[in-house]
Amino acid sequence: MQKSIVLLRAHLVCLTFLALYGASAAGQQAPPSDPQQMKGTATMGTMSPGQTGMGGGMEAAGMTPPSIMVGQGGRWVIGYQFSLDKFNGNLAGTRHISTAEILKTFAAAPTDMTMQMQMGMVMYAPTAKLTFAVGIPYSHMVMNHIALDGSHFTERTSGLGDIELHSLYSLHAGNTEKNLHHRFLLNTSVGLPTGSINRTMGGMRLEYPMQQGSGTVSLVPGLTYVGEALPWGWGAEFLPTVRVGRNSNGYRLGNRYEESIWGARQLKSWLSLSGRLNGSVSQNIRGADAMLNPTDEQTKDPNLQGGRRLDVAVGVDVHPLRGFLKGSEFYGDGNLPILQSLDGPQLQKRWGTRIGLQWGF
Repeated sequence: MQKSIVLLRAHLVCLTFLALYGASAAGQQAPPSDPQQMKGTATMGTMSPGQTGMGGGMEAAGMTPPSIMVGQGGRWVIGYQFSLDKFNGNLAGTRHISTAEILKTFAAAPTDMTMQMQMGMVMYAPTAKLTFAVGIPYSHMVMNHIALDGSHFTERTSGLGDIELHSLYSLHAGNTEKNLHHRFLLNTSVGLPTGSINRTMGGMRLEYPMQQGSGTVSLVPGLTYVGEALPWGWGAEFLPTVRVGRNSNGYRLGNRYEESIWGARQLKSWLSLSGRLNGSVSQNIRGADAMLNPTDEQTKDPNLQGGRRLDVAVGVDVHPLRGFLKGSEFYGDGNLPILQSLDGPQLQKRWGTRIGLQWGF
């Protein structure tokens, strides 16, 4: 397990180096969820604004992943996104662990989980350098279990998540004679504790991954690099999510550190394809909810909620240039984990997908 952790960290360092090196090389040659981290994380970063102002130049639509929210000065964007993530089977580190083995330690074990997230967004850019956005998430989660006596049961929960406030500021933007654009961005986002941490079923408090919110404020001070030389676009991003204080139930979710690189190719003026690598490190919960018995099942143990994962995603972006759909954007992607090391036993992610649309005016 320790070897896998070291390997993942090395992957992340190398990915960032390659992204920045690749951007420089392009300038010389040339004429785009685990259960715990849905709570209090600035997930509204999954919306993109279509065409965005870039200093003296212009970023083409679809050249940046949906996590980059930079708008044109004086314009509004409204959007909607739906995402679906599937978890199945358990890992302890990188080792697959059977349900029978888990039941030697716990009274019940989760077998699979489905997470759906709907997100509404409103974004406004008062200037070409500064963008503000508000994201309102609504989630629906289903987790299936098997008990020590062989019986099966299902838990379900739905509700409003933690509302997210975003600001993105352009620290530096530059263009070259070869139509190469660079931009460095500062993300200063905040997650508000509006989602419930007191969901119950049958009079019993549901486990940590089945709660809608974090119960604490979350700070997301991120840095982003974006490059473009049509028909290519590329970039890298680092987004830590830092939890502040403890909630009313005596705990706080673990911090999360995400690092990603991406590349995009414009096939037509209205159509782009993209690829993305995303690495994440999630820490375990600090403190504990006194209403949850950690011997009941792994999802109630605060020390079994962290982990590391490397995902790959492929996406498509459509942005009509004429007609009544002009100014709108439609996108979708699918993602798969290629490396997971979890503080388990813990449900492993199998796949995820999302679709979204937005309209600027």
